[in-house]
Amino acid sequence: MADLVDSSICPLCQTANKCGVNKAEPCWCTKEKVPAELIAQVSDKYVNKSCICQACIEKYNLTIDLSKANIKEVT
Repeated sequence: MADLVDSSICPLCQTANKCGVNKAEPCWCTKEKVPAELIAQVSDKYVNKSCICQACIEKYNLTIDLSKANIKEVT
């Protein structure tokens, strides 16, 4: 039996992803660029079945920005 995926849950943090792609208004997720490195962290079970939430995307981008800032400081 195949595992069912709850598409309303973020595959990374397991909280509500607030995706509204199937609603009348365009969802935030259709306008958001999700880094490939972040998508790579998603288990195959969830790929193309559940959106990563905005909080996880923002946290990842902040981590990358801070990492880049630290590299510039050191050099």
